[in-house]
Amino acid sequence: MNSDALRQAAHSLRSTLEASLASRDRAGAVNAALAAVDSGSLGIAELYTLVLGPLLADTGSAWQRGETMVWEEHLASATVRTIIESLAPRVLAQAAEKPARDTVVLLACPPEEYHDLGLRMLFDRFLLAGYPAFYLGADAPVPEILRAAQTLGAGLVVLSASTHFHRVSLRQVVEDIVCELPGRAQVAVGGPAFEGEAMWTACGLAEVLDQAAWELPGLPPSEETR
Repeated sequence: MNSDALRQAAHSLRSTLEASLASRDRAGAVNAALAAVDSGSLGIAELYTLVLGPLLADTGSAWQRGETMVWEEHLASATVRTIIESLAPRVLAQAAEKPARDTVVLLACPPEEYHDLGLRMLFDRFLLAGYPAFYLGADAPVPEILRAAQTLGAGLVVLSASTHFHRVSLRQVVEDIVCELPGRAQVAVGGPAFEGEAMWTACGLAEVLDQAAWELPGLPPSEETR
């Protein structure tokens, strides 16, 4: 599918999802997203990067401006989570057809970070690119992240932060991981707290996730060659 058709499909689905959320039609939103994937109008990765990710970001911005109630933001997030989890069998089936890569990827939100949907979608994108990936979810204790990385043989540990507060605390988490896993795992960070940055350094130990993710599926066509 060419880029114009892809963007048109994404725009159409985004409008449908917004209308469904506005009318509190959770089933309609979920069914529309799954139908877009099953019809081939959008791939799973494109659904994430062109529709669901921007939808979540815009919903959060609307809440910050006082245009959306907290419960409405939570409803939108819960609906998006249902869509993502409903796609799991399709993700696993497509991932099984990809050539296997060697690098094991571990994804986790550090302590007190509960906004995990962006990282959850990235987990699927790693799977769709052929990586053996493991997802620990929100609010993962640092010792458990370390144990998982050691047990699974992770070559890349991906952490997410949604606010400046979490970004500051994430620095210590990164340093702890690098100290405990010297030379064994690359650490990447990402999330809304790092939006628009080309590089974030924690004593030079971590790089912004976008720098490590250009090879993953689902990037907008205009960005695929960055």
